[in-house]
Amino acid sequence: MAVLLFSIVPLVIAGSLSLAENAQRLRVEQERRTRQTAVLLAGRVRQLMLSVERMGGMLAGTPGTLDLISGANPHGGTLYLELRSLVRSHPELDGAHVLDSRGRPLLSYPGGPRMRVPSVPSIGGAPLWRPRSPDQGADMLLPLPVPSAGAAPAGWIALGVSPAALADSIALPEGDPSEVQAVLSVAGSGTAVATLAHPAIDEDDALVSEAPVHALWQVRAAQSLATYRALVREDLLRFGAVALVVSCLSAWVAWRYARALARDVRGVARSARAILKGHYLNAHVELQRDDELGLLSQSFNHMSWELEKRERERDVFGRLVSPEVRDQLLQGELILGGYEVEVTVLLSDIRGFTQLCEEMKPRDIVLTLNEYFTRMTEAVQRYGGYVNNFMGDAMVVVFGAPKPDEHRVVRALYAAVAMQRALDDFNRERATYDAPTLVMGIGLASGTALAGQIGSPERCIYTVIGDTVNVAARLESLSKEHPDMAAFANPATRELLPADLQALLTPMGERYLKGRDRSVDVYALPREAELPPPPAHLMRAEEEVL
Repeated sequence: MAVLLFSIVPLVIAGSLSLAENAQRLRVEQERRTRQTAVLLAGRVRQLMLSVERMGGMLAGTPGTLDLISGANPHGGTLYLELRSLVRSHPELDGAHVLDSRGRPLLSYPGGPRMRVPSVPSIGGAPLWRPRSPDQGADMLLPLPVPSAGAAPAGWIALGVSPAALADSIALPEGDPSEVQAVLSVAGSGTAVATLAHPAIDEDDALVSEAPVHALWQVRAAQSLATYRALVREDLLRFGAVALVVSCLSAWVAWRYARALARDVRGVARSARAILKGHYLNAHVELQRDDELGLLSQSFNHMSWELEKRERERDVFGRLVSPEVRDQLLQGELILGGYEVEVTVLLSDIRGFTQLCEEMKPRDIVLTLNEYFTRMTEAVQRYGGYVNNFMGDAMVVVFGAPKPDEHRVVRALYAAVAMQRALDDFNRERATYDAPTLVMGIGLASGTALAGQIGSPERCIYTVIGDTVNVAARLESLSKEHPDMAAFANPATRELLPADLQALLTPMGERYLKGRDRSVDVYALPREAELPPPPAHLMRAEEEVL
């Protein structure tokens, strides 16, 4: 009974509020549609009237019309042919007339009766519209020539618009199922120039909206409320069906889970007390349920596992915080000391950064380095590189440790290109706020190195040590002499590359590197070199990088 009470009563209240809100929304929506329909039809009528006024203006500007009005050519000549052509080529017109100042026809097609013209000239020679008898069309009167202030026109151009054209202008678009009654009339006169009833609608039981057309002309649209009432009834019936179904379902659910719920909740409470005492592994909840409580138990178990894992990581990461070696640390595979591995070391450095720092504030230097290292780290991690160390503005990246990698050299080359591209994007952003351009040198060296934890049992770091790291640093320094090269590599790096990538490297000859007795063959990758698209197996998933 409590379940039924607390499920049905809120449902009825919420449903009633929803029905009232939905009824209001439907009413507003129908009012909006009626208003849009009136505006649409008014726009169509306005376009028709403007089109007729343009035709009248063109006819008024012909020499034959001016000669006929002035009496220079009382017979009209070719003007009659122009009137006939105009009416025949525009089906919306049912007549074209040239009148004298009193409204008597001087030339008509087809023949027309005398028209009543206004005794007061129009303002600025603007066209005047006169409705005929109800639903009989309308006439457009244009004074000739455009009279000066207070002067009577010498004549008029009259174009008649057929009743069918006016009725079509207020007709709904083809395929529109709306039941709308539209009336084109002159405000204040009560004269209906055109009426479209589809079907006939009682305006006392309808939503009415008016839209201005031209001067005193307007379109009035009326839409019946029958559709609105039908939608409201449909919502009411739907709500009643939902309320009935929910009532039955609530009764069944209450009967089904009443006794089992209390037992399972007590089990979750016992597990919560175990976590409070620090017994994470003993806090698992075993509930064989497919409902929300079962999902809660799974989340609870996951929480206890994560808390236990965090406790172990607190001790481990107090000495070592490198995420690349986390799994091996948790499994106890890394101890103080090291082991020889075949690696490829990538060492990058910003050229001239020391001089650049002399012109920058310490805070700006830190912000610049943080943004630079963030972009470079994302670039190398996408290809599986392990960021071993940051030394000032230099960055040491290792491929092949802590886990062996047969694709380490190819990954390192693609990572170097990705770093240069990331730096280009960073420089474009810096250019927007007039920051100096950064230039980076990269050295790649492959060989044997010692990888492991260096330090004491209380504090240690995972690093890679050996001559390979030194060679990478010396190769990177060659970028001072060859700024057009993206990266420099030693022979061991080139030999481990596929043939298509080896062809992209330019031989730089033998060079004596600082701190070494023997010369070393050096190869360089030009900045304009285009590497083929990297194979999918070389790249890490985006979620792993983030």
